[in-house]
Amino acid sequence: MLRMEKAILMYLVLQLCLSLTSNSYCAAQTQTDKAQEKGTFEICSSFASLNPRIAFHACVAGEKVLKPPLDPIAYDNVVLNNAGGYNKATGVFTCTIPGVYVFTYSLLPAKDSTDTLLWLIKNGDKVNYIHSISTAGNAQTASLNAVLHLSAGDKVWVQLQQGGSWTGSNSLCFQGYQLFTD
Repeated sequence: MLRMEKAILMYLVLQLCLSLTSNSYCAAQTQTDKAQEKGTFEICSSFASLNPRIAFHACVAGEKVLKPPLDPIAYDNVVLNNAGGYNKATGVFTCTIPGVYVFTYSLLPAKDSTDTLLWLIKNGDKVNYIHSISTAGNAQTASLNAVLHLSAGDKVWVQLQQGGSWTGSNSLCFQGYQLFTD
């Protein structure tokens, strides 16, 4: 009987939490100390920061060489897209919740590309870039991070400006996640 009452109480706490925050990502969790058989409740870790976990990871599918201009690159093999901010058809991440975000992008130049330039773009402005200079027949891989403050509606994408990029074995990828909200 006591376990049933705890389950009912947990359900009511969850319903209260959801109604107070209007956020489906909030949860009430039961934690049981088996040694004491004593149940405790954690109510919605924090009412102040109940945002969905925003994260995405996408790569260009297949084995091909991309040539510029590609603005933006459409990373069509989406591995993860929590909260739906990344659009695989356009290659653009659109911010829905203001805060600080971390982005990473990678490059493996095509074997015949001796001078390849890949930019991270925020709202049409160049943020940082990977510039690969090598001799024909050689390849080097690189990745770069950026930490950006985004407002709702801001857009971030990757642009291939010059050279060629190889896409095999998930070598051309774009990832991002929210570090914290405003």
